This record gives sequence, structure tokens and C-alpha cells, in this order.
Amino acid sequence: MKRLFSFCAIAFIIPLFVGCFSYTSKKSLGYRDHVSPDRVLVLLLPSIGGKGSHYETNGFIEAVREKGFEADLKILDVNPGLYFRGRIIELMKTELVDPAKASGYEKIILVGTSLGGHGALLYMMQYPEDVDGVVVLAPFLGWGLVADEIKEAGGLGKWEDCPALEWNYPCNMWKLLKEYVSDPLKRSTIILGYGKEDGFAKQNNLLAKELPPKNVFTVTGGHDWVTWKNLWIEVLEYFRFNCSQSGQETCLIDVKRITG
Repeated sequence: MKRLFSFCAIAFIIPLFVGCFSYTSKKSLGYRDHVSPDRVLVLLLPSIGGKGSHYETNGFIEAVREKGFEADLKILDVNPGLYFRGRIIELMKTELVDPAKASGYEKIILVGTSLGGHGALLYMMQYPEDVDGVVVLAPFLGWGLVADEIKEAGGLGKWEDCPALEWNYPCNMWKLLKEYVSDPLKRSTIILGYGKEDGFAKQNNLLAKELPPKNVFTVTGGHDWVTWKNLWIEVLEYFRFNCSQSGQETCLIDVKRITG
């Protein structure tokens, strides 16, 4: 059975994206490559604007470079309509994930902000054998009606069905999440972060209650890149100080660090 990663395992797969930088258009999905010698792939999915370059302009790459980890990075440009039509999942699998696995990548991690986090969760729930985990910052999990129903039921585990007036799409998303996080090993593969003043904080908090506490990060802020950058730094700092010693039980994946 494929070994699922724990929280600190991501510490050794958060990338230092060194080497060449280029823009590539491949079939339906465009992406930017940052290539390193390692055999770990990190796919970054953008928010509703669809521009992966926001990860670069908002300092995400600079932040991880300081930590000295290696991986190959693909920052995707995604038409937002692909998320809701469900096409993003199959496109990622056929154009990125399957070829990456065939070429010898040992680990694949998904990172997403907002709608990108939504897509990352959908992919992982549909093809859990493909990815070793996700880092999702303020993922879109639908609107308030279904969240209110889940809260009234006493949590996701006790919630049964969608309210009559809710859109089926987010209800189905929550049903998938309910099944996924019912497995302790699977729920350990989700790292969640969100701003306390985010308009979707209520929904994110419901998911947070189903995850190990150490997998959840919150900071002051709303639904914006400043907040997501702060969350990213919090996650990286945790990795830096808590998974820096070799042989820790929670740090299961050994990936080279750059020195010098």
C-alpha cells in the first residue's frame, strides 16, 4: 500500500526551485517550470484569476528558496471554468501527473490557493494514489447554506444531506470530503491554512475541525495574497524548525537539501 505522508513530510518536499525557468504551453494547460535535480514534483494551482504567475509576484518562490529544499515546480495557468466543469482533474492527470509518474517522479504534491485549493482537493479525492498530499490555502468549499447545515448537525461526521436550496456542486464536494477525512491516514495528507477574517473562514473552519490540529494554520487576514503569503511563511517556518532533524518519526520523506 502506498505510504501516505504525514504533516512534517512536506517539509522535505517544499521546493527550492533552482535551475532553468521557462514558460511552456502543453496541450490545454500552460505552466511555468522551475527545475531542480530532485525527483519531487510540486504543482501549484492558481486562484480564480487563473494566473499562476501570482505565486511568483507575491513572493512564494522567494520564501521557499530561503529554506533550501529541492523539487521541480510547475505553476499552472488555469481557465477558472475548468474547475467547475471538472475538466481540470482529467487534464492534470493526463497532461501532467501521469507523464510525471512515468518519467520517474517519486513524489507529487499539489498546492492551491482559493479556487486552486478547491481543485487540489478534488484531484486528491478522486485520485488519492496519484499524490502524496496537498497544501491548500483558503480553499473554496462552497457558500454558507451547506456550512450552516454541517455546523447544526454537529460537524461533518454527523451531517447527512444538503439543504434544499443549496447548489448541488458544493454539497457533493462536502460529501466527498466527509468520506475522505473519515480515514485517519487520508486526512493527514491535507495541510490547511486560512485567514481568520476570510469570507470563507466558516467553511474552512469546518474542514479544520476534521484534520489533525498540527495540519491547520490560521493568521489574521482576509481572502487575499498578502494573507496567503503569511500563511505560506507560517507553514515553511514550521517545517524549518520542526522537521530539521533527521530521523524524526513524523518526517518520513528524505529529499536532498541544497548546501553551500
